[in-house]
Amino acid sequence: MRILILGPQGAGKGTQGQRLAEITGARHISTGDIVRAEIKSGSELGRKVKEYHDRGELVPDEIIVEMARPHLRDAGSWILDGFPRNEAQARALDEALEEMGVELDRAVALEAPDEHLVRRLSGRRQSRATGRIYHLEYDPPPPDDPGPFVQREDDTEEAIRRRLEIYHRETEPLKGYYAERGLLVSVDATRSIPEVTESILQALGEKG
Repeated sequence: MRILILGPQGAGKGTQGQRLAEITGARHISTGDIVRAEIKSGSELGRKVKEYHDRGELVPDEIIVEMARPHLRDAGSWILDGFPRNEAQARALDEALEEMGVELDRAVALEAPDEHLVRRLSGRRQSRATGRIYHLEYDPPPPDDPGPFVQREDDTEEAIRRRLEIYHRETEPLKGYYAERGLLVSVDATRSIPEVTESILQALGEKG
């Protein structure tokens, strides 16, 4: 199984990627984790990425693909999360997979209305005492966590809506890109985490 997960922030890409990896034995490849690990390792690629970050610039697609390449090559099965984010990245990924003789099996699109995502993300609070993240509505802090509970800057409604605009403009068109090739499956991400996981597995099974 070689799949990638698409979806806006808050739809649960990372959570579902981890759950699917645990269930299927596939490797969960998060490009965000890879970038952070490369920077921490002090590798040549990591230093390049850090330079872009320090200048406030986006890391070029070819560098992201280069970092992901050994993970995609070495794992028999994988779940790619956080990449691609636009058509240029999708084409770069296609080229890399073709060079490695590897085929993408499915692109899973997690679907949720903007208002649902705004409510889900803007309700998050982090405990300064424990570092744990809670949700005011779905997972309120327990009495034994002293807090205080703060909202991260990127979880304000204004910041969330700005990220959703970017998603709709740059990433959402990838659904059409993969649908044209018969690779797209769409899943309702507004339900509970286990229900979403089950729907993804069913969709993959039906398509496989």
